[in-house]
Parts: sequence; structure tokens; C-alpha cells
Amino acid sequence: MGTEEAFALVVAGDHVRADYVALLRRLGLPSAAFRRAVDAAASLNATPPAVAILEVEDGGCGFLRELRDRYGPDMPAVLVSAERVTPADVVAGLLVGADDYAAESMDAEEFLARVRRLIDRTKPARNATADLRRLSALTQREREVLAHTTEGLTQKQVATAMGISIKTVGAHMQNLLMKLGVHSRMEAVALAARAGSGNGNGNGNGNGNGNGNGSRA
Repeated sequence: MGTEEAFALVVAGDHVRADYVALLRRLGLPSAAFRRAVDAAASLNATPPAVAILEVEDGGCGFLRELRDRYGPDMPAVLVSAERVTPADVVAGLLVGADDYAAESMDAEEFLARVRRLIDRTKPARNATADLRRLSALTQREREVLAHTTEGLTQKQVATAMGISIKTVGAHMQNLLMKLGVHSRMEAVALAARAGSGNGNGNGNGNGNGNGNGSRA
């Protein structure tokens, strides 16, 4: 999977794994599918899955704890099970950190509806988290340039405020646009606003910028 491509993470036995992959494809999600949690863990990178479908019998509960430690509470996760479907099992799964718990015998359309609702509900928080992750990759000077830009300063005004040349401001801008994955100053400003970092970085000094991003990362 590409580092920014939305995907589903599936850990399930051979008897159902292909079925989950096919269902998730109906939501437009390619899947990274594994038989064992240990193999799935080895594949993880900085990009959280759009949803994780984890079979309890294949180490799903323990792996979910690892996913929560790595990606936080905003990543949607569903525990599924063929045998452990008592109310006590469901409660235990939810306490581990699952957003939903489903029996493998659940109707496919109901399962899809639950997953779709879960993804839609958590998408804003996940988008903000992704934006913050991109912002955290900026250098201090790049953050300063972005902070001044969010205040509406022109490139010349940014150069004056920072005591650097316009050419240097332009170089910082090109670098930050590339790191943020956007193509214009306006897109960068919009991303900063979505992440709630515009005001936190607005003073333009090194400490304010560094702490503004660091406290949210």
C-alpha cells in the first residue's frame, strides 16, 4: 500500500479473510490482509488503516492494543469472531478498544453498513490526525513561514518578518508544500486551519511554532 492510500487492515483466518476483502472492496477500500497478527504488525507504517477488521481467534485483541498504542483512538476497529459471541465476549472486546464487535455469521449487508458508518463517523478526526502528522515533519523555519502565511502575509512580508531573503522564503515554501502534499499556498493554509495549528503557530517565533505542533502531535 502507498503511504497515503486509504486501505483496510484485515487479520482473519483462511475461511473468511477473502470474504472480508471482497466486502471492503465494495466500500472502495483495498485491503492489506493477513492470516496472523504478527505478520500484520510487521507491515505497519506511519499511515493508519481506514479501518481494521480483526478476528479474535487470530490474536485480534492483543493486536488491537498494539494498533491503539501506535495510531491512537481515532482509527476505526472491528473485532469479529466465529465462536466468542456471548455478551461477555462483546463487552471484553469493547473494553480492549474495539469500536464494534461482530459475529462472523452476521449478515454481510449489516456488517458493511456498520463498517461504513464507523468510517464516516471517524473520518474528520482521522483527517486532522493525518494533517498534524504532515505538519510535524516541517522544520522550525518552515513552520514559521507557514505561520506567517496563515496570517495573510505576502512572500515579501514574510521575508521581512523573518529577516531572510525572498528567495529563501520561496525555498522554504516549496519544501513545506512538498512535505504537506499540497500544491499551493492556499492549500497549505487550509491544511493548517483544519489541523487547528494556524492560531497556535501564528506568532511566528521558533518556540511558539515548535510547541504548537509538538503539543498536538
